[in-house]
Amino acid sequence: MNMVTNKDNEQTLMKITRVLPSNRVEQLLDFARFLEAQILSEDLIKEEGSMEIAADNEKWEALMATDEAQSLLNKMANEALSEHRAGKTKTMGFNHGRIVAS
Repeated sequence: MNMVTNKDNEQTLMKITRVLPSNRVEQLLDFARFLEAQILSEDLIKEEGSMEIAADNEKWEALMATDEAQSLLNKMANEALSEHRAGKTKTMGFNHGRIVAS
């Protein structure tokens, strides 16, 4: 039986990473962070319990369904679009787990 270990996977990833162009390495890191976030999310769900999550979701949905919330969201979206159209926004990216503006 041929068993692949984490060390084997790590070595394979390092070999692949060494030959990738830098923009692809950044994509690989983003995907790894996405997978890491999924694990954290799954752990939180296990800790909190599905009933509590469902109750929280219902509260959030009720809050977002109000006219006041919708009005505020529309206002914020319009402000963001105006700033973007005026050239006041920056492209976002990830750098070592942090969000950075470029």
